[in-house]
Amino acid sequence: MSSVRILAIEHENGTGPQRFGQWLEEAGADVVVTRPYLGEEIPGELLVRDPQGAERGGTGAFDALIVLGGSAGPSDDADNPWFPQVRDLLRESIRGEFPSLNICLGGEMLALAADAPISRRAHPQIGIYELGATSAGESDPVFGSLAGERMPAVLFHQEEMALPDGAALLITGSDAPVQAYRLGDFAWGTQFHPETDARQIARWLDGNDLALPAGKTEDSIIVEVEAADGELVARGRRLATAFVEFLRSR
Repeated sequence: MSSVRILAIEHENGTGPQRFGQWLEEAGADVVVTRPYLGEEIPGELLVRDPQGAERGGTGAFDALIVLGGSAGPSDDADNPWFPQVRDLLRESIRGEFPSLNICLGGEMLALAADAPISRRAHPQIGIYELGATSAGESDPVFGSLAGERMPAVLFHQEEMALPDGAALLITGSDAPVQAYRLGDFAWGTQFHPETDARQIARWLDGNDLALPAGKTEDSIIVEVEAADGELVARGRRLATAFVEFLRSR
């Protein structure tokens, strides 16, 4: 069974790939995390392959890119000077140069790279929300792994993205309807977090100055994430496996 290498970009401490990275590795991927906020470099090019796996160009050593979440907005370049480079990479993914899977802030950066509007919500979404696949999602080679049932998912965001022109809406739900989408053949973005758990959510809540959603407390959010953990694990593992299988099929 062939292995694939995935580059993950972590934007700040405490926002790494977490168990999603473990599930990718269980499925046969080698996940390499780069942390530009610590001065680590982002490769300028990723490996580009044709459908038979032969190299077409590029000097990188990765089959795919994952852009992770964080507290910044997708255009907060002054405090995150590597953001323009990330958006340039995502434009390459949209053009079909390599696959990418982009989570929350990463999904917002993908949308911004495609010139979709990003807005600030009056109230953040934090905790468990019920989502579901669209018909396009059910037939998607990666997000089809989540089709067929309503699913609980973790949201933790105040920025909200519109669906980019030409994108396929894959997962929807809540009053932030763009929860996962695909641009081109294999540039995916999510608003929800498939990687997180109650322990990480507790760290994000600690000292965070976001107003909590109406009727929720920090304790109640942690409890609802803990209660959904079995389903979160099952679906997150399916998504990670589907992504690796897609990369291997190329």
